[in-house]
Amino acid sequence: MKWNSPEFILLFLLIPLIAGYRLYISRTAKKGGLRYPLAFLAGHGESWRSRLLFIPDLMRLLVLVLLIFAMMQPQYGQEHETVSRQGIDIMLAIDVSGSMAAEDFKPNRIKAAQKITENFISGIQDHRIGLVVFAGLALTQCPLTMDYGVVTELLRRTSLNMIKYDGTAIGDSIINAVYKFSEERRDKRDRVVILLSDGENNSGVDPLEAAKVAADRNIRVYTIGVGSLEGAPIPMIRGGRKVYARNQDGSIYIPKIDEQLLKDIAFMTGGQYFRATDNNALEEIYKTIATLEKGKLDVSRTIQYSERFFWFLAPAFALLAVEIYLRSRVFQRLF
Repeated sequence: MKWNSPEFILLFLLIPLIAGYRLYISRTAKKGGLRYPLAFLAGHGESWRSRLLFIPDLMRLLVLVLLIFAMMQPQYGQEHETVSRQGIDIMLAIDVSGSMAAEDFKPNRIKAAQKITENFISGIQDHRIGLVVFAGLALTQCPLTMDYGVVTELLRRTSLNMIKYDGTAIGDSIINAVYKFSEERRDKRDRVVILLSDGENNSGVDPLEAAKVAADRNIRVYTIGVGSLEGAPIPMIRGGRKVYARNQDGSIYIPKIDEQLLKDIAFMTGGQYFRATDNNALEEIYKTIATLEKGKLDVSRTIQYSERFFWFLAPAFALLAVEIYLRSRVFQRLF
C-alpha cells in the first residue's frame, strides 16, 4: 500500500479546527437559549433526539476523514519478478593425439574424456557450445551451437586417428577457438575455452602467444592436464598385438604433461588449471567449471499499482447519505 498524494494529509489539521468551531458555536447557542445543531451537546431537554443530536455532526466529521483518505489516493501494488539467464559460449578443445590412448584412465584417456565431456554437455542449459579437436594441428569439429545433440554426436565420432599429423598443437587449438568466437560474436555473452590435453606442446603456434590473443579478447581458458601422476605408456597395435611406444634407446616412452605451460595459459586468460589423474577427478573438474561458469542472471522486479481510493470514497458517500437523512427526517425539528 502506498499513497500517491500524501500531501493531502495536511487536511487532517482542519478536523480539530472544525470540531473546535462547532463546540464554540454550540456553547454560545446554549447560553443564548438557541436551538442549534450542536454535534457535541449532550442534551436539549429530555428528548432522546436532543441527546443524540451529536450523531449527524460526528458522521459529517467521519465523512471528511474518509474523503481526505480518498484524496491521498491510496494504491495497492503487486510485485512481479522476471528472471532471465544469459548463457555463455564454450569451446571445448580436446587433445586427440596418440598419447590419449594411454590406459591410466578407463578404458583409456580419450574414451574417458569423451564420456565425461558428454556428461558435462548433458547438464548444460542456455549455453552455446562448440568443439575443437587437435593433435599436430587443430580442426573445428563443431561450431558454436545450442543443439547439444549434434555436439554430443560429433564428440562421439572423435578418434585418435582422425588427424593425420600427430603431435600436440595446444596453441593452434586456442587460436582456432578464438576465431570461432569472433565469427559468432553477436551479443555480450561471456566466452570460455575448456582445453584438455595430456602432453607437451610440440607443434603449431606458441601457446603463450595464443593465450595472449585470447586474453586480449576477454576469453577465459580453463586448462585440464590429463594423466596419472606416474604417467602411462602409449599402447599401439602392431602385427595384431598390443605393443607400447618406445624411446630411441628402447625404453618405454612415458609422455609428460607440461603443467607449467597449462598453468600459464590459465593464469594469463583469467581461467584456472586443473589436474585430472583419473576418471573421477576429471568428472569433478567439469562440475567445478560448470559451477564457476553459470552465465549472467538478470532479475527485474516491477510493481503494478491499482487505485484503492474507492475503499474510502464509497463509505464516505454512504455516511453522507445517512447523515443527510438523519438531518432531514429524524432531527428535522431540532435543526
